[in-house]
Amino acid sequence: MAFDSSLLGQPLELGQISRELKKLWEASGGAKSRASLVNFVVFTPGTESLDENTRLISEFTRDHACRAMLLATDPSAAKSGVKAWINAHCHLSRAGASQVCCEQITIVLDGSAEHLLASVLFANLDSDLPLYLWWRGPWDESVNAHIWTWVDRLLFDSRNWEDLAREFAILEKSRKEAGSRMILCDLNWTRSLHLRQAAAQTFDHPDVLAEIPRITHFSVTHATDSRSTALLFAAWIAAQLRWELSRRDGKGYIFRTAEGAEVAVQLETAEGPTIGACEFLSSQCAVRIQCERGSQFYRAEVRPVGGKHHQHLLPGGREDIASLLDDELTFGGRHRVYLKALAVAQMLF
Repeated sequence: MAFDSSLLGQPLELGQISRELKKLWEASGGAKSRASLVNFVVFTPGTESLDENTRLISEFTRDHACRAMLLATDPSAAKSGVKAWINAHCHLSRAGASQVCCEQITIVLDGSAEHLLASVLFANLDSDLPLYLWWRGPWDESVNAHIWTWVDRLLFDSRNWEDLAREFAILEKSRKEAGSRMILCDLNWTRSLHLRQAAAQTFDHPDVLAEIPRITHFSVTHATDSRSTALLFAAWIAAQLRWELSRRDGKGYIFRTAEGAEVAVQLETAEGPTIGACEFLSSQCAVRIQCERGSQFYRAEVRPVGGKHHQHLLPGGREDIASLLDDELTFGGRHRVYLKALAVAQMLF
């Protein structure tokens, strides 16, 4: 599929990138300030997403100073070769006196040049800065394993994976090859960030907290294309509450609590947001957290048996890719809680 190369900036030979970037800043006469705190690399198989990725980078660099690099492969190209472009995304500083700019390098590997991916990547990094790699495609076991040893944060989106068990198995292999350096950043996990915060805040109240050992049913309502998001959220609940998977029950699951009681977990599909609602039922209380389509708030309802019902609003978040990236890189962290939830989720796939 064709892409609009005019959005990518100045075309040039691969070996001219460093020299032309230097000339780009010298030509500004000090009116533009170069800003870079990380290397932010976006890899996509195919060239279809180059236009979209360029627009995302333009928005992303308003709040995250980086050297951005878009890498794409086009194995169907008639001739093997490498094409490159440079560009700059500039935004007014808070004082409004000057423009702060971030570089963008775009490289397309045509035909059999795909094997040059690792060397092209390392040759064009801004040295000594952390490497954040956003992998926008399925995992490929043929990728040079040396790449993973250089990555500080690996971003990906498991919602788009067709075979979760296979993809996560390849990812785990890559993580072991990278050692302890590489942090996994699943945007599918980030989608549930505000819901997880809402659930935690709802159960902060002592009366609601006391119901946790008595929970007998837990359900999650999700959009048709978001079962994996719901699985990660349900796995987080199970991991945090130390429930252990006992068995499958039709389309649901039975977990066993630390006290030996059973909890039935159900995932249900419905029109609406990625995760539209979750509900906890005990013998004494029902807790429901719900998000209406288009709303940026969660409504938490607590309905004790024989007691006074109460509800409150909790902040939600936006689910567009730019907002997910912003949430992911703003909050940071090593995502140890994600790894705990993932260990449970892998038993549910």
